[in-house]
Amino acid sequence: MRRSLCFLLLFFSVFLFAAEPVFYDAQPYLEGMAFDDAPPFSRLPLNAEELVRKPVWDLSRNSAGVVAHFISDATEIHIQWELLNNFHMVHMAGTGIRGLDLYVKHDKNWFHLGTGKPYKEENTRRLIKNLSAEPREYMLYCPLYDGLKSLSIGLNPEATIEKIGRKDKPLVFYGTSITQGGCVSRPGMAYPAIIGRMLNRESINLGFSGNGRMDPEIVDYISEIDAACYVFDCFPNMDIKMIKERAEVELKKLLEAHPKTPVLLVPNIMEEDGWFDPEVYNANVAENTEVTAIYNRLKKSHKNLYMIPFKQIRNVSVEGTVDGIHLTDLGAMRMAEVMEKWIKRIVK
Repeated sequence: MRRSLCFLLLFFSVFLFAAEPVFYDAQPYLEGMAFDDAPPFSRLPLNAEELVRKPVWDLSRNSAGVVAHFISDATEIHIQWELLNNFHMVHMAGTGIRGLDLYVKHDKNWFHLGTGKPYKEENTRRLIKNLSAEPREYMLYCPLYDGLKSLSIGLNPEATIEKIGRKDKPLVFYGTSITQGGCVSRPGMAYPAIIGRMLNRESINLGFSGNGRMDPEIVDYISEIDAACYVFDCFPNMDIKMIKERAEVELKKLLEAHPKTPVLLVPNIMEEDGWFDPEVYNANVAENTEVTAIYNRLKKSHKNLYMIPFKQIRNVSVEGTVDGIHLTDLGAMRMAEVMEKWIKRIVK
């Protein structure tokens, strides 16, 4: 009896000990950050705080597009994260704003494996258990509309973890709240993230909600990135005056800095959003008409400039938004499917 009791105590003590995960700082495994001197989990370098508009700097502290990319033979995966702001919005799920999103690669395809649901400023969650102990490739996406003070990945004690080394140049997306990920349900559903998985490339998300306005300072920073393709999805945040003042000048600057790198323009997908309001509708049409004219002028001397025709993305927002503007998962997937075909064709 005594021997049986000792055996049971030993068994349960080993079981409980084995169940305690070992946590690793996620920072050595991060990608999606184009600047080495950026604050942790942020998207612009430290010196940008003095150069860019304050709303842009504040939004750059959101960790949209930042992802821990690693290989592990873990049988279970936990995460711990501390939020920068514990931010909330009424029209976007907390899992998209403040949560994390785990994907696993299987047979060359990526599958959603678990979502870290944020209940408070500091969170600990187990995302998956009962995996077989074999090496797998994972991507853990960070919050879209909040930042992080810290992030740790917890594995069973026997597990190993190693960083993925990317060989291909990244895709760089510059744009608005739609680019940043508003208002998808979880971080992995932002369209730059979807395209990154489709094309197996690192994706740099420089979407700044309400502030994707082709600021000269931001285009200068983008010019510092050696990219496979630059995607500009700024026009929903720019009125006709701003488009005329900035678009041609800033695009020409980038094209001349990187003459062999394709630049892809995305027209305002909301052109028909104001069909019931002639003033709004006419303004949206005029903006896309001006963008097309700028594209046609630049294309004559810059063969690596491309533009998606509006008719190819006009259905993105049909039953694909939360509020008539910001994309749901359905809208983001539609957007990614159109853009993936273009990027695949123009990236040599």
